[in-house]
Amino acid sequence: MNEVKKYLKEALGIDAEITLLTTDKLRKLPVYITSEYNIQLIKLFNQKFLLVLVRNDFTTERLRKHLDTIKVAFNTNTIAVIRQVEAYKRLRLIEKKIPFIIPYKQMYLPDLLIDLKEYVSIPRELPLAMRPATQLLILYHLQVETLEGINLKGIAEKLFYDAATITRSAFYLQNAGLCRIEGTKEKCLKFEKAKRELWDIAEPEMTTPVNKTQFYAGYTLDQNLKKSNINALANYSDLNDEQVEFYAMRPGYGRFIGEVNLKPVDQMEGNVCIEEWKYDPALLTKTEYIDPLSLYLCFRENKNERIEMALEKLIEKFPW
Repeated sequence: MNEVKKYLKEALGIDAEITLLTTDKLRKLPVYITSEYNIQLIKLFNQKFLLVLVRNDFTTERLRKHLDTIKVAFNTNTIAVIRQVEAYKRLRLIEKKIPFIIPYKQMYLPDLLIDLKEYVSIPRELPLAMRPATQLLILYHLQVETLEGINLKGIAEKLFYDAATITRSAFYLQNAGLCRIEGTKEKCLKFEKAKRELWDIAEPEMTTPVNKTQFYAGYTLDQNLKKSNINALANYSDLNDEQVEFYAMRPGYGRFIGEVNLKPVDQMEGNVCIEEWKYDPALLTKTEYIDPLSLYLCFRENKNERIEMALEKLIEKFPW
């Protein structure tokens, strides 16, 4: 924990007191906790906290539960100490208000009203959220095939957008630090970061692909629709499926949905739900299900514990 002490000194200008817990005190905790974490006591601004060094890989929900167990056993608030963590997990920790310290990178201590980042962010003139065409471009590159070295006209043809839209998307991605535009007459994209790093940078700027939904009673055999929502998450994880059938369609395809077998109804009466997406889901998958990364974006704001755990595993198991 010496690096934590040095980090606190450099970042906050305080000399923190860190002491070991005795074996007798550690016996209050189950063996699966003491074998997975190194726990020490720290005093910050006249308040006592338990520093919990995370030794192994973790999911945020599992870490939260373990920290709660430690907190109850000692009646003392906890702070997770993590040496390395992916950007999406860091965001999850903050969303769940889990105090943490990543030495020399970031500390998030809501009990002390501290949220400090040690890296400098470069100001960017970007829209509040990524446009659908831009989101589709980066998701296509991450999941279908590399777009590096293909001129912008070729990318536009692959994604069924006009060249001007793809050119705007390319400049957005360049300004966001996700790629570099090369060439003069024929411009191409150059990605210098690994796919996982690209996702970690891009994901906070992305939005759910779902634009609107409509429930129906009946059934559909339309092969242009892709299975979505909880049906897709059940396919990619160990979650149980639901009886309602969820499908995703490209923008404007709704005019072809009015089949004799489907009747628009209220949500409570429907057994089929069709989502109109902001981009064509079929471009990102070769299966009957929507792609994993768009699925993550669909459920990202969901606070259900089992769904959150399924999403974390979805990203961890993704073949980057």
